[in-house]
Amino acid sequence: MIFFKKLSKEDPYSALLWSKFIIRLTSLWSPRMYDNVKLWYEAAYHNGFFVPLASINPSLGSKYVYEKLNELEGLNVRGIVVSPTLQLFDPINTRAFKAILEYVERNDILLIMHLDPCPYNVNVCFESLMPDILNELLERYSIKMVLSALGISDGMAYPWLERIARLMKRYDRVYLETTGISCILFNTLMGRDFVKSVGAERILYGGGYPYLRLKQVIRNLNCLELSKLPRRDLESILYDNAAYLLRDMGVDIEEGDKIIK
Repeated sequence: MIFFKKLSKEDPYSALLWSKFIIRLTSLWSPRMYDNVKLWYEAAYHNGFFVPLASINPSLGSKYVYEKLNELEGLNVRGIVVSPTLQLFDPINTRAFKAILEYVERNDILLIMHLDPCPYNVNVCFESLMPDILNELLERYSIKMVLSALGISDGMAYPWLERIARLMKRYDRVYLETTGISCILFNTLMGRDFVKSVGAERILYGGGYPYLRLKQVIRNLNCLELSKLPRRDLESILYDNAAYLLRDMGVDIEEGDKIIK
């Protein structure tokens, strides 16, 4: 919250835009997203392939974060999801986030980060939360990271992807999940150059449901299918890359295949 308080003093208009953006997106969240244990127990009793991920908000302080991390023991969680933009924390200077990074590294699980920029005209947020800042984290911690651009605008996508490309070329343990940018990635010249530059084996297809409506999900899938990518690249993006990461985390993919079939 310190970052947001600073922005409120320096640029009240941008702070107002940002707060409205956050309220609009978080209003779509299910109440279950605030309670990892409740979600885990509800999902665990349903038939199907279930890979548990946790969501923890570092801006709520170290005590809260350590309590949430302790709750995860025994749940076999395979990743933690954070969003600096929506949870209002600085990935470099927030002490509570360091506890999450240490937990992810120690338990060899994924860090999934929604690193989308903020709404239009909030330049301070866009600059401060760009992918460049992750260089410092990836130098300090040996972790696997999946970045998501859910919520990014078309106008912001191109400079964002340029910086993501530099990051992914430097660190082979960084992956990109395509929710919200599938059509940009697969149906524009810049997007196709990005895929060629970083390699299809580093990209995971994301549908984005329920944030994106079913019509949008189908449109994004069509963009991938019409991309003219080689079949082996399509299979990598749609399945093989995610399967590789899950196997690397000790998830029994073969058993999951049997359940899904």
